[in-house]
Amino acid sequence: MEQLAVSGGGGFTPQGMGASASLGSIVLNDAQNNSAFQSLEQWNQGTCRLKATASIQSALTHDDPTTPMPSNPERGAIVPQGGRRRLRLLDVLPSRPTSSDAVEFVQLNADGDAAEQEQEGDTKAEITFNGELKRCEIATVAGHTTVSRQVLSDHAALQRAIDQVIRYKLLTKLEDMIINGGSASSSGGKIAGLASESAAFVPTLTAQMHMADIIGESLVRQADAGYMPNLVLMNSIDWFALQISKKSDDDYLFGSPTMPVPEALWNQVVIPSASVPQDVAYTIDTSFVSVLDREQPTIMLSNSHADYMTRNLLLILGELRAGLEVTDTFAVYKIDLTSSGA
Repeated sequence: MEQLAVSGGGGFTPQGMGASASLGSIVLNDAQNNSAFQSLEQWNQGTCRLKATASIQSALTHDDPTTPMPSNPERGAIVPQGGRRRLRLLDVLPSRPTSSDAVEFVQLNADGDAAEQEQEGDTKAEITFNGELKRCEIATVAGHTTVSRQVLSDHAALQRAIDQVIRYKLLTKLEDMIINGGSASSSGGKIAGLASESAAFVPTLTAQMHMADIIGESLVRQADAGYMPNLVLMNSIDWFALQISKKSDDDYLFGSPTMPVPEALWNQVVIPSASVPQDVAYTIDTSFVSVLDREQPTIMLSNSHADYMTRNLLLILGELRAGLEVTDTFAVYKIDLTSSGA
């Protein structure tokens, strides 16, 4: 339904008929039919609040930063700032909506194994279960800027550029928090992050292992423990270092610069991310990990802040609320790629 809404519903450009409308365009279209905004246009006193939303995933997958933005022909196009890296972790992690400020669940821990009863009357093996209450908090990620009402009206492309940059910065921060956790202040962040919601893995096969070997052993050990790891998360530079690994005759081990290998190791998808520290990687069974979607990326405009009405200014606020749920920390192995085996 999110994809249909973005591609064809509610005033969006139909699929196949060009790029989907920006959030700024949606807001201005709504403003034309908003009586409070029309009253402000006549220089009457009052307030007006406009709101447009898009889901975390649809905002990510339908935002094409390479699409040229229209502007006044005599002034040329307005181009968003460069250097924006891809966000891909949010594409592959499962996401589910929630309507509360926190999600609680009981994490079961089992001790003991099944065993054969050797003689009749012998005590059979016992498996004990202990439950631990877990609480996943919902964090708020936000950012704002101030623009002149005249500038926003005179430069049609500016609204799209602001939308793209604000939404991108919100999602960039969310991805970093999902991997590394929230604030490093004394109070800590509300999202624990994969870095802490994981089990440490140390390779044991050989004393000198290639980076790919360590990741491969982690996948095997995790599978032997009853999980189905289907994702490898690692630093972008570490992944590039793997790609340029060479044999003694200077031939590439993994493809070549003209024919690079797909982003995969041991038949599992690799997600390179600059948010992952170098020499650290994760193997993940995504069936135990979910992004909690509390409030989709939202862009709001208001002139009610401070003296913005008298100065003819608009506050543009971008905000989302989300959390991370890891129901079993052993479904996420954290790997030190510099560690040596025993």
